[in-house]
Amino acid sequence: MKDANKSVTACVVSISMFFIVLGISCKKEKSVLPEVDTTEVSVVTPTSASCTGVVISAGSTKLIEKGLCWSDSPSPTIEDSTVSTHLYPYLVPFELRIGGLKPEITYYVRAYATSEAGTSYGNELLFATPADLTGEKGTVADSDGNIYQTIGIGSQIWIAENLKTTRYNDGTSIPLITGNREWSQLFKPAYCWYNNDVINKDIYGALYNWYTVQTGKLCPSGWHVPDLKEWKIIETFLGGPDVAGGKMKAAGTDYWKSPNVGATNSSGFTGLPGGFRADDGSFVYIRESNLLWSSTGNKSTSAWYRAQGYIASDLPIGSNTVLWGGSVRCIKD
Repeated sequence: MKDANKSVTACVVSISMFFIVLGISCKKEKSVLPEVDTTEVSVVTPTSASCTGVVISAGSTKLIEKGLCWSDSPSPTIEDSTVSTHLYPYLVPFELRIGGLKPEITYYVRAYATSEAGTSYGNELLFATPADLTGEKGTVADSDGNIYQTIGIGSQIWIAENLKTTRYNDGTSIPLITGNREWSQLFKPAYCWYNNDVINKDIYGALYNWYTVQTGKLCPSGWHVPDLKEWKIIETFLGGPDVAGGKMKAAGTDYWKSPNVGATNSSGFTGLPGGFRADDGSFVYIRESNLLWSSTGNKSTSAWYRAQGYIASDLPIGSNTVLWGGSVRCIKD
């Protein structure tokens, strides 16, 4: 009888230990959700925004999807509007464009990551879309008395012509430099007309070195040379860098060399190919390209620009020496 009791007791202990071990095993194998962070909302237009996020950890199971979700109500989920991106490398920050937004609305956005264990969300950020000024027209005068047409594009108002003033907005004259040698050795503000021919003034405007832009006094009062972020805003509003240039170029071949690819001027920006003056003083590419200065420097000897060309519809970005002469468009403060 005692042996039977011992056998029963041993059996109970064995069964108990089995469930304890099973419980420990199950606990160890419990799935861990991904960890994700919503980092920044950067470029915001009346109809879109750019947002960045990062997956910090994939958790304990395979990652399936990552991206952004947003709504005009707090705590958006993947049941709301979403946009996703490539999975790997998952620890690298990603930036995505949110589209289909409406002007003057507050939106909430979160990064998300989905794995076999489920979906987790990053912290919530909110942003408000600006008013849509698209199509709003007007005029503005510079210190020389030149009158420019202006146009609203998204949340911005631009001068729709290349600048041609010979004076700063305080009335001070800008030096006119014609000689190639003098231009190439100049380390102060200057302007010129393409080929030193004033006949190019009315259509293509003046060419300014970046020292002139850097003064902050080139545009009419209440206006300024756009920085890189402001160029990014118009690019994003017009659908991205691959197509924005075409929407900003004057259509046809009256001013642009054929074929003037993708030129619709649907934005009203009316980009014109004023060419540029190189750092050796030579003039190149009129009717072929439009080099438009930004106010953002790139180290001490060069600065950033955006461009348009006759054989493409994009809006490339680059940097050149501050000695180059480029065109200028102004944006309202």
